Amino acid sequence: MNMMPDRFKRQTLALFFIVSIVPALIVGAVWYVYSQNSSANLLLVNFKSFVLPVIMVGVLPAVILSFIFAELLARPVRRIHHATLELLRGNYHTRFEVQGAGEFDDIGRALEVLATKLEQTLSESASETALIAAERGKLRTVLNSMTDGVFALDRAGRILLFNKAAGALTGRSIEEVAGQLAEKVMPFRAHGELVMTRWLARQGNEDEHIGQWHDLELYRADGQSLYVDVEAVVIKDDPNGIATLVTFHDLSSTHQLDQMKIDFVALAAHELRTPLTEIKGYLDILSTEAAGLSKSDRIFLNRAVTSAERLGGLMRNLLNVSRIEHGELNFRLEPINYVEFLNDFVHDTKPRSKQMRRRIELKLPLKLPTLEADASALHEVLTNLVDNAFSHTAAGIGVITITADRRGGEIETTVSDNGIGIPAQALPRLFTKFFRVNPMKSAASGTGLGLYICKAIVEAHGGTIWAESTEGEGSSFSFRLPARPVAPSAAPSDNETITTISRGTHGWIKKHSVH
Repeated sequence: MNMMPDRFKRQTLALFFIVSIVPALIVGAVWYVYSQNSSANLLLVNFKSFVLPVIMVGVLPAVILSFIFAELLARPVRRIHHATLELLRGNYHTRFEVQGAGEFDDIGRALEVLATKLEQTLSESASETALIAAERGKLRTVLNSMTDGVFALDRAGRILLFNKAAGALTGRSIEEVAGQLAEKVMPFRAHGELVMTRWLARQGNEDEHIGQWHDLELYRADGQSLYVDVEAVVIKDDPNGIATLVTFHDLSSTHQLDQMKIDFVALAAHELRTPLTEIKGYLDILSTEAAGLSKSDRIFLNRAVTSAERLGGLMRNLLNVSRIEHGELNFRLEPINYVEFLNDFVHDTKPRSKQMRRRIELKLPLKLPTLEADASALHEVLTNLVDNAFSHTAAGIGVITITADRRGGEIETTVSDNGIGIPAQALPRLFTKFFRVNPMKSAASGTGLGLYICKAIVEAHGGTIWAESTEGEGSSFSFRLPARPVAPSAAPSDNETITTISRGTHGWIKKHSVH
């Protein structure tokens, strides 16, 4: 802005000079002349009759000129004030016309430039806002058209976004869940535990950005259970504040179908158990009196006994699955000398392995801690794993190896074979109900329930189970169970404590009773 005096400044200074100085000079001059030539009385009279009117005549123009001067100063201020109010109302094309008003003219031009830039900025902002709104509309349309439920969480675990499918599946609206903690309104559970909450708590320390869970239980608003597959993705530095995006797929119909399968086969197995028991009884009688049978008859009899045993194992698996699903599979824990237990198991299994032309080996350290487990259930786990190895190895060259060793406070047991192996894409589903690897191509028979039962038993004992395999080279199935230190021998107690494990509504429950 030019601060040098211009035409407006000169005019105002001249006007101020005329208004302030000239009348004073005139009055002063007149008063001086009369004071030199008059007496005091005459001077007083002349002041009243002549000088006072002259002063009044000088003051009146000064007042008038003052009003004119004030108007000249106020007019550009009023124009700028009016234009500024128009700018506040959104009229960015208003003009700040104060030409010839010196610095006010510079202020007016500066405000016009500011109004132009402000209009341009707001126009660009409106375009960007419209574009963002359009993109959000597209995202909302895509999310609401999905059949899978989707919701987003902030860093505190509160729900920010909730699509239409999520509302339909859970019976909740976005108004109900917005701002709520996900663990309260969307509690995904596996055996009663909030699995996703624990996973999210680890994200600050780990590099795990994607979590996946299968067959989790979710409670609807009406209290009914929903079974879902869940996938969660951690989002870093999102400008909208989204920290985690969660997608869940409804498996209720599949779960219901599996339940119908289990109920049906359990009923069938229960009805077939009595006639099978009679068949096995007659076969046992024939086996004890087989001295008079020919060699071919003995072969037929052995095959019949083997088939009856396989059928008995199949029915046992079907009934166990039914008990697991209904929470009726109870275990009685007792101290087990694991080295002796495994030796007895291999000794009992060798006749069958010899009959099937497979070799079974046992590799153990000299000493292992005592296990606290249900012996029958543990025998069931090993039997299913060994049967699985028998089914996937070739006669004559198949080798099944059982190893056990201590891993910290746990005992790890592995059943490995040199069979056909398992495809990598099938490994995540090995322990699910009714799953079989390439059922149309595989020569191995089975229902796909043995590994599911193993997983349920191991997890009920507080352990973990997993599988490793390479196609064409064989497979290894391992499980770990908590070890219990061997207690020193003591006199038998009158009161014996028995621990049973049962499956409740929200997971496995241990109960202790004293006898």
